[in-house]
Amino acid sequence: MNFEQMEYIVNVANERSITKAAEKLFISPSGMSQSITQLENELGIKIFNRSKQGVTPTFEGNIVISKAIVLLKTIKEIKNDINYYKNTNQNHMKILTAPTFSYLLQETLVDFNSKNNDVTFEFKEDNPSNIIQNFNKDNFDFAFVPATKEELKKEKNICYEHITRGHYCIAVGKKSPFYSLEFVTPKDLANAKIVMYKNSEYNKLLKITKMNPKNVVLTSNRTGLIFQLIKESQAIFYLYNFTIKNRPVVLNGDIKVIPLKEEGLFELDFWLMYLETKGLSPIANEFIEEFKNHLNN
Repeated sequence: MNFEQMEYIVNVANERSITKAAEKLFISPSGMSQSITQLENELGIKIFNRSKQGVTPTFEGNIVISKAIVLLKTIKEIKNDINYYKNTNQNHMKILTAPTFSYLLQETLVDFNSKNNDVTFEFKEDNPSNIIQNFNKDNFDFAFVPATKEELKKEKNICYEHITRGHYCIAVGKKSPFYSLEFVTPKDLANAKIVMYKNSEYNKLLKITKMNPKNVVLTSNRTGLIFQLIKESQAIFYLYNFTIKNRPVVLNGDIKVIPLKEEGLFELDFWLMYLETKGLSPIANEFIEEFKNHLNN
């Protein structure tokens, strides 16, 4: 049974005539009759009794027709819901991101909105592990997250695209003894005071940088407070090379971003994530390209 056949039998039942039903649906009576006969053969029953007086449903036919009416109504509701979603959401984006991309996303949002002022946004930060594990449950259009390819492969219904490769650095102010250095090693930072962003992946950072948890003097999700403390003290802040590269405090030299090295860079891949079943809308693709331009520049 297909959609057309359901539509045919419902209309024939209403009109009591194949000819009238065919005219209503702008098809030939013979074509409709053949399609209904194929359905009857498929189900192994007669749906209609045909006579010179007209067409009437059989007992079995009434059962099939009643089910077809329910299915057609459901299909219509689905189409209406999809159309409503398209009309109300085509210019709205829900974006989920790891904290490291927040400043770049803010820059992109401002520039993108100046050229597309009819677009609206929802923007949420979260811990990378939470993003990956819960992305299927949340109705976000896409997410930016640091992860290994193996982590992403474990998740179902997720498409992912490599965005960039970053490496761990520290941000320091002019009062820091590290400010004059071109790079530092974990050993150099053994006794350094540390400020942490609240949604950062603490355990992963602990493992990769070998930092001492006892040295954490502040944990906050207020970036203004974090960077003010870095600027005015000797505290360090772990971040990626691109996280704040365009911020005024970096451009004017108040804060310096220094690579972390030890037989090479501490690297990690960053990805765009979206649902396989949902895909990306044209407006989302346009925004992502704008974001990539900001990242590369």
